[in-house]
Amino acid sequence: MDIDWISISPQNGAAGQNPVAFQLVAENETFEDKQLTVRAVCGDKYKDMTLVLKGKTFPIGTVWNFDYTGGVQQITLPKGKYKLQCWGAQGGNVTGTYAVNGSKGGYSEGVLTLTKTTKLYVFVGGQGTSYTSAASQTSTSVVNGGWNGGGAGVRTARYSSGDTDGRSFPRGGGGATDISTVTSSMSYSSGRTNRDSASLLARCIVAGGGAGASARYTVTIETTTGNELVGTYTGTTGTSISSYDKVSYYKVVARIPCTANTVYSATVLQGNSYVFEVYDSNDSTWKQSGSLNSQITTKYDGTLRLIVLDDSSNVTVSASLYIKTTTTSNSTSSSKSSGAQQGGGTSGKGQYPGTQTSAGSGGAFGLGASQSSTNYRYCGGGGGGGWYGGGTGKSDSSASYVNYSGGGSGFVNTSANAASRPSGYTGLQLDSGTTKDGSTSFESTSGGTETGHSGNGYARITVLSQ
Repeated sequence: MDIDWISISPQNGAAGQNPVAFQLVAENETFEDKQLTVRAVCGDKYKDMTLVLKGKTFPIGTVWNFDYTGGVQQITLPKGKYKLQCWGAQGGNVTGTYAVNGSKGGYSEGVLTLTKTTKLYVFVGGQGTSYTSAASQTSTSVVNGGWNGGGAGVRTARYSSGDTDGRSFPRGGGGATDISTVTSSMSYSSGRTNRDSASLLARCIVAGGGAGASARYTVTIETTTGNELVGTYTGTTGTSISSYDKVSYYKVVARIPCTANTVYSATVLQGNSYVFEVYDSNDSTWKQSGSLNSQITTKYDGTLRLIVLDDSSNVTVSASLYIKTTTTSNSTSSSKSSGAQQGGGTSGKGQYPGTQTSAGSGGAFGLGASQSSTNYRYCGGGGGGGWYGGGTGKSDSSASYVNYSGGGSGFVNTSANAASRPSGYTGLQLDSGTTKDGSTSFESTSGGTETGHSGNGYARITVLSQ
């Protein structure tokens, strides 16, 4: 109905003799009250009456639920008092051989009084993308973080050096769930959603997302060396020779077949020193290989003789002959993230959580850090989205870094939290509210309670009064 006033005139007689009755039927579908003026006219006299068409309202207890859709949802509310609830999304899971679940999301609730009709935009966070793991996994492509700020991960990060090869499987962080008075375009870039700054600065309530899970597989090549005893040999010196360090006498105490590229060593049990010689059948000569008292690596197949030197004749000398042995084996180990990097609360959980005033390592306002490294052995999962996003870390030396990540923080814009509002903030102020991290118990979306929120995020608005 779009008229502002109605004029009524009696058809016959003087005023009061033929009263005029009328019925006004109208629906006011707007949320604002509409005022109508009715004028009764008789000749040159009239009288005005004001009628008020009440704007559309919702019964106390009306509930709107917002599940994850991967897009911005909106609702227009009339003035009144409302309860707002948000649940943050869980981080992505590692599936397959080294399966482990991402950290859980947090929870925020508050009471908001609207003094005029207001349009709200609801951003429900998505769980970080899950992906498989295996020792044979080599793909380094991006694993998306959860919609609305979850940091990205990669399918495999790998680094091999020396005797150690390590692989990590970091997954994307969970997205935050929040309510704002400004909408935004939303698109993925390098595995993380982009959102307009004005929309982030207009959020009035936020539930943080949990960090993505991570697992690692490490193989270390272990090499063990030793000596295998060939035998202990004895002989009596008596042959004079002057070519070995001016020693007058020597004795060949061992003569054995040898093969190329074999390491031999000796221990002289009696005598001054020793030297090796190898017989080369190609030219029928003995060839010294190595200096005095040193091991020998044979260059070719033939016959090896061990000569023990002594400066006296007719002396019994003895020596033990050894072959060097090398044993190689693989040692494997693995570990997984603990799931203790939950989102929500005034500070998320983990080594690099988002707080009320700062992001975790690599994170930002509203955005969890992406784990984009593909050449490290040990990587934490992507950070959770939140008021401020959680961070992530990496290392080649410390396997514990699969746990080095953080959940995003929650936030409720009350007067008590004014110090946490960044420059340019435009969000609505709530009457009251609290935020809890995913390690605590809070209301479940389906009734009862839960400790941390699993899966995609969720939001709910309930009418308290109008």
